[in-house]
Amino acid sequence: MSQDLTPRATNPREAQAIVAEAIAALSELQPIIEDETEHLREGRVSGAFHAAEGKSRAALRYQRALEGIKANAVAIGRFQPANLPSLQSLHEEFAEVLSLNMAVLGTAKTVSESIIRELAQDVGRTHAPQGYGQHGQAPAVYRAAATPLAVSKAC
Repeated sequence: MSQDLTPRATNPREAQAIVAEAIAALSELQPIIEDETEHLREGRVSGAFHAAEGKSRAALRYQRALEGIKANAVAIGRFQPANLPSLQSLHEEFAEVLSLNMAVLGTAKTVSESIIRELAQDVGRTHAPQGYGQHGQAPAVYRAAATPLAVSKAC
């Protein structure tokens, strides 16, 4: 049996507190997303990983705050907390930040897939001559020489 742990607003003060929690959660999450985006735009992947260390925790906090808003939508609509317009404005701004982040992540994914694909093709390419062997016959098997592979972890 699951318990509903979402607080219920029964007066204007409680409705304002629920909205305030959403504002605080969003104010924590947005700078993390912006920092991650900036690192990825500059090609600093390791920096993006470090910037995003707290992203899961902040995103979970924001998700829970939004669940509180949804669960109390009627009360919030009825009490109209003074901080509600602020939350709406912050949420619109966050949607733009998140859209940019998703575009940058998509580009980074495409670039990294392209690099991996090219690397796999280079490593898999045979270095044997492409032609006929002795007496005009195609050799049974071309043996590829082992090719060293170097990967730089510097970002």
